[in-house]
Amino acid sequence: MIFRPWIRALIISGVAMAPMAYAAIPAGNELIGHEALRGRDLLHSGSELEIDFAKAKLGTVVLFLSARCPCSASHEERLKGLFEKYSKQGFQFVAVHSNQDESDLETLPHFKKAELPFAVLNDPGAEIANALGALKTPHSYVISPRGEILYQGGVDDSHDAHTAKKYYLETALNQVIAGEKPSPSEVRVLGCVIKR
Repeated sequence: MIFRPWIRALIISGVAMAPMAYAAIPAGNELIGHEALRGRDLLHSGSELEIDFAKAKLGTVVLFLSARCPCSASHEERLKGLFEKYSKQGFQFVAVHSNQDESDLETLPHFKKAELPFAVLNDPGAEIANALGALKTPHSYVISPRGEILYQGGVDDSHDAHTAKKYYLETALNQVIAGEKPSPSEVRVLGCVIKR
């Protein structure tokens, strides 16, 4: 299993709505316990990696990215900048690659060339995407150390990072630093649909 038992608890409690693969878990929902994401890190020799939410001082930024999607690629430089600024302030970052139509032959060169400063977890079967209800790339989440989804949605208000005018993810991170709940806590995601 990529995720630990809280997925089952969410399904049983009725939080995840059918069809689960396409329904986002609402912001404000607390995941059961101090859980972790686990998967093969595409950037570091394919080693298995665990990202534990509880180990981040302020939260974990989970980013669904694609090797093929131009919307995702246009945001890579911005995401590197967010990592440089906010990883020093108590956030850990991880990307997740869930597109089932993108092989390692395509994915590995892309993400190595992108030189992202955080891990990119491979997500076979799109289990992580299905569990969180990630719809498109780039879909971003901010998850608290206790497992609460504080924010989910687009990185900004544009398909192309260069034309963005509202920076939703950065605003959410600043609000968490200030001890506030992100507002808005959910926004529309613009990008390429994650291929299950």
